[in-house]
Amino acid sequence: MALTLYGIHPVLAALRARPRAVHRIMLARRAGDPAMAEILDIAQRHRIAVDRDDNRGLSRRLGSEQHQGVLADVEPFPLADLDDTLRACRRGDAKIFFLVLDGIQDPQNMGALIRTAVCCGVQAVLFPKDRAAPLSPAVAKASAGAIEQIRLCRVVNIAASIRQLQQHGVWVAGCAPQAQRTIYAFDFDCDLALVIGAEGRGLRPLTARTCDELLAIPLRGAFQSLNASAAGAVALFEALRQRHYAGVKRDA
Repeated sequence: MALTLYGIHPVLAALRARPRAVHRIMLARRAGDPAMAEILDIAQRHRIAVDRDDNRGLSRRLGSEQHQGVLADVEPFPLADLDDTLRACRRGDAKIFFLVLDGIQDPQNMGALIRTAVCCGVQAVLFPKDRAAPLSPAVAKASAGAIEQIRLCRVVNIAASIRQLQQHGVWVAGCAPQAQRTIYAFDFDCDLALVIGAEGRGLRPLTARTCDELLAIPLRGAFQSLNASAAGAVALFEALRQRHYAGVKRDA
């Protein structure tokens, strides 16, 4: 069943990554927009049907005004097998760097975490089949199209998948506010999977017990924890700093 993507970045990212999966594009009349020009160029090259309408017409089709003047009917997002992903990453020179999402249910958080993962060089995002936000147009919009630029592994059981990663020599670290060790006292420069828990409840007990390490983000003030996507961003960028920028001199 096709999905209706909305927004310039998600539609353009889908066209760049998998144009054959795009069945139809619907555009509001906008002249002189470079992004729209690229959308039309790719559509023409790949013979993708383009319908014209005004903004109100697109809003009626979508049931929302958040479309930025463009919709696209697209095949569902492709999923990667975890074993295949591990083998592919092992063939490269870079150390493994995965993000595991333990039941993120808010599409905005899911999309924001995928976008941050892409920005930090994460190779794959793992998430559970059940009790998690599905890969939807809302997630694509929140990711600004980053969902098209990373391997996505939907797994049946997070704890079992963590054990599978560990069997392949991947160190698994979960973010947990109650942990004694902080992210700033941990060496991220290894084959690593970082686990972020769900909104509100954090890591599930079995997930936490299965991780090799639990790490906290030090906080000050009245709040005891960060939003899931904010916590993920802090931890991912600390991992990026250690893995790629530690010891690098700043530009003058």
